[in-house]
Amino acid sequence: MKTLQEKTVELSHRAALVEAATAVLNEYTPFKSHHRVTFHTDDTQPTPWIIGQLERTDGTPIADSTDPLDRKLVHLKDASVRIRPFFLPMCATPWAETDANEFTDVNFDYAAILGYGIDQDGKPFLKALYFVPTDALLERQSPDENGVWKLPLATYYVHQLSLEPRNKFARFLYLIERICEAMEYQYDKMGYYYSNPQK
Repeated sequence: MKTLQEKTVELSHRAALVEAATAVLNEYTPFKSHHRVTFHTDDTQPTPWIIGQLERTDGTPIADSTDPLDRKLVHLKDASVRIRPFFLPMCATPWAETDANEFTDVNFDYAAILGYGIDQDGKPFLKALYFVPTDALLERQSPDENGVWKLPLATYYVHQLSLEPRNKFARFLYLIERICEAMEYQYDKMGYYYSNPQK
């Protein structure tokens, strides 16, 4: 049985990684088209999640737009993409991540898989960021007999983002376009969003 202090340390290392990932994602914000996305953390969860806030670059509220894509994006609650973090140790780690990585409710639009190392002071640092639409995350996967999803997190390498998009090759530099495409696909497929299943 873990002590409260041990649990607090475990949660704080995750919060630090989520904060680092949010900062990296915001490096993609200046690369915009018809839409822009900015990122912030949602601290209402035991482990913070990330929110991607969508807006049109021409200043028109998405709710007032007649653009066919926007007529779908308007069904996102508060024009926000909910991003669930997952934690992928890329070295020996003192932390167990099972409770953070396994889930039963598919209530997020994207996954941020945070590959991390540990420095000489024992602090975690972000080594890799894999940014995966929920549909791609769950493709060819299924929950176990108890309804728990246990995903092979190390296999999503094709979705890796550059940690320094301004200085190193960034395959998905216009991240907003990728997000909009994924959200359009999600809505066309189901008629609603995982994060807001109101039909």
